[in-house]
Amino acid sequence: GMCEERIKNLESIGFNWRNNQTWEAMYENLKQYKAEYGDTNVPSRYADNPQLGRWVNNQRTRYKNFTAGKKQYNGMTEDR
Repeated sequence: GMCEERIKNLESIGFNWRNNQTWEAMYENLKQYKAEYGDTNVPSRYADNPQLGRWVNNQRTRYKNFTAGKKQYNGMTEDR
């Protein structure tokens, strides 16, 4: 498991617990998709970038939960 010492070690080197870099990278991928296809309707099983398809689907699910008042459970904030 994760002990306090391991947590401190990770934090001492600037470990990012929330992993927003991945969100930012996927957002950039989505912008590229829109530039190419003219929309953000990425198929959930998008062959060229399966991770992007899953990410877009997850964002929609998180937004649905966020607007339904389940803010504490889904990682969605006012900023994203």
